[in-house]
Amino acid sequence: MRLIQSMAGWLLGYVDPREPLGSSLINAISRLPINLAADAVCLRKNADSGALEVLLTQRGASESSPGEWCCPGSVLSPGEQPEHVLHRVGMTISDFTFVGDYFSAAARGWMLSRVHQAKLAEVPATGTWWPVEQLPNNMVPKHREQLIPMAIKAFHAQRAKLAPKAAPAPVT
Repeated sequence: MRLIQSMAGWLLGYVDPREPLGSSLINAISRLPINLAADAVCLRKNADSGALEVLLTQRGASESSPGEWCCPGSVLSPGEQPEHVLHRVGMTISDFTFVGDYFSAAARGWMLSRVHQAKLAEVPATGTWWPVEQLPNNMVPKHREQLIPMAIKAFHAQRAKLAPKAAPAPVT
């Protein structure tokens, strides 16, 4: 299989991107799967410490990256809407706001993650709140490096919009 992959990569180097690829090449390339996932980053301020925390769940033995911590979410099943994914994985939410997309290579093909901020209607039985400055070492890398920072940026932007504006200084 590695020989075929190497040969395909080498041969694709000769393809002129300005020319039509032809149906046989397009058909071969289109077999590569692109999976759509919905991921939720649940953030909160800890009432005692004031630290920003994120809810993480630990992946089961039958999931990709078993034992690693991640934000709640999953690949969408056929016909499933992104907001329904969290219900399927046992989360009850009160708000589900789109933050952005993250496209990456995964063991099972390409992955397009629709990243959302979610507010929980109730604290789930599974999952642990982690300070965003002290995330676990055994964590899904794209969640640590991409999804959580993307949601934190949106979280702070949203809070800045809601913050009371300072009154202008009186003119004397």
